[in-house]
Amino acid sequence: MASVKAKVLETIIDDFHSPALAGLNYVAKTNKLVIYYHSDGKQDIDYEIVFENPRGFKMLDEGDMCNYWEDAKMINNWLFEIESGGWLDTEDAAGGFSSKALGFREFLVASSDDCVSVISNCEPEIIKLPKI
Repeated sequence: MASVKAKVLETIIDDFHSPALAGLNYVAKTNKLVIYYHSDGKQDIDYEIVFENPRGFKMLDEGDMCNYWEDAKMINNWLFEIESGGWLDTEDAAGGFSSKALGFREFLVASSDDCVSVISNCEPEIIKLPKI
């Protein structure tokens, strides 16, 4: 299996400890995927990570993505654009998958447990939620 090459994306989240995915919501009518994210796993939901018009997404335990963690930058960060070797390339190589040929990109939202891979044609919007 090819190693994963990724680019760390800049975000408004300056600091996080034990980041956690709190949930996700996909609404077909608006074609929007919202990922609820804690910057600290012990606090209330801090952020929404919003993908407009995602082509596809999947959530996996980080233990099922071992080839992603071979690069140290993948361990010490949490939001990436996967440039090669990820889900998009795997599906493209298997055949019958048009997203790569249509110019879609792969993104990864990582946490201390679950991770979400998203195929989209644009970077996500990150919204800081007010404290309740």
